[in-house]
Amino acid sequence: MAASSSKRLTDRTRQLPPIKRLIKLIGRITFACMFKASGLLRPWSVKALGNTLGSAFYYSSRRYRTIALRNLRSVFAGEMTDPKIRGIAKDVFRHFTRGAVEFFYLLSLSREKIDGLIDFEGKEHIDEALSLGKGCIIVTAHYGNWELLARKLVILGYKVNVIARDSDDAGITGVTQRIRESGGYKVFDRNQPIIGAFRALKKNEILGILPDQNDCDGIFVPFFGRPAKTAEGPAVLSLKSGAPIVPVFAPRIEEYRYRAVAHPFICFDPSGDDKKDVYNLMALVNKAIEDEVRRCPSQWLWLHDRWKLSAEAEHDNA
Repeated sequence: MAASSSKRLTDRTRQLPPIKRLIKLIGRITFACMFKASGLLRPWSVKALGNTLGSAFYYSSRRYRTIALRNLRSVFAGEMTDPKIRGIAKDVFRHFTRGAVEFFYLLSLSREKIDGLIDFEGKEHIDEALSLGKGCIIVTAHYGNWELLARKLVILGYKVNVIARDSDDAGITGVTQRIRESGGYKVFDRNQPIIGAFRALKKNEILGILPDQNDCDGIFVPFFGRPAKTAEGPAVLSLKSGAPIVPVFAPRIEEYRYRAVAHPFICFDPSGDDKKDVYNLMALVNKAIEDEVRRCPSQWLWLHDRWKLSAEAEHDNA
C-alpha cells in the first residue's frame, strides 16, 4: 500500500512543470535539512525562526495572504476592525511556521520533556467514550499543535491512530510518516481504503481525524455560517462502528506551553436516514471546531482556502 502510494505521488510529481518540480526539490532539501538539524533546535530558536519565517511568508506570499484576509474578513468583519484582522492574519502565519519548526524540534525531546510541554484536561471524556468498547474518534483541527496532541495521547497510555493526507512529494511523505510514527502512533493514508481505521476502532483504540479542510469529495456543511465542502469520514466511521466522536484541541497557552482539552463526546441519535445522519453529525463536528477557533482565531489555518467551493454550494441551494 505504501509503495503504491509513493509511486502515485512520484508519477504526479513528474507531470509538473519544471519550475514547480524545482520548488518541490527545494522544499524536500529544506525538509531534510530541518530533519537532520532537529537536535540543534532550542525553544528560543524555535520561536525566533518560526516568527521570522512566518513574517517573511506573510509579506512574500500574496496568494496566501489574500486568502487569509478574505477568510478572516468574511467571518469577523462585523466584529473586528480591519487592522485587528490584519494583525490576526500575521499571527496566523507566524503560528504555523513556528508549528512546522516545532514538528522537528519534538524529535530531539525525551518523553518526559514532551509530557511537560502540554497539559491535558478532560481525559475522563475519552475514557467514557472508550468504556463503550467501540473505540473513540477524536476530531481536532489544524489549530494549536495537533502533532504534539497525538504524542501526548500516547504518553497518557492510549493506543492512537491518525488519518493523514500524504504530501504531494513522496520523499517528504516518507520522512513525515517516520517522524509521526516515532511518536508512538500509527498513520493511515486518507486516500487509501479505511479498513485499517475500522480495525483500530474495533480494537477499542483512538482514531484521530482533522476534518477542517476543504474536501472536494465531501458534502456541503455549514462552517462559520457558510457552506463548506466537508469530509464525511468522521460521521461515516462513527455511524458504522458506533464509536463516539470526542472533540479535542491543543492551543498554545504560553510561549512554550500548550493545553489540550477533551470535550464531552458528541451526543447523536441516528434517524436511519444515512445521508441525513451524516450531514447532521458533520454539522455538529463543524460547530465544535468553529467554537474552538473563535476562542483563539490566530491559531487556526485561515490561509487555507476552506470555502473555495462555497459559490457552487450557494448556487446549488438557490
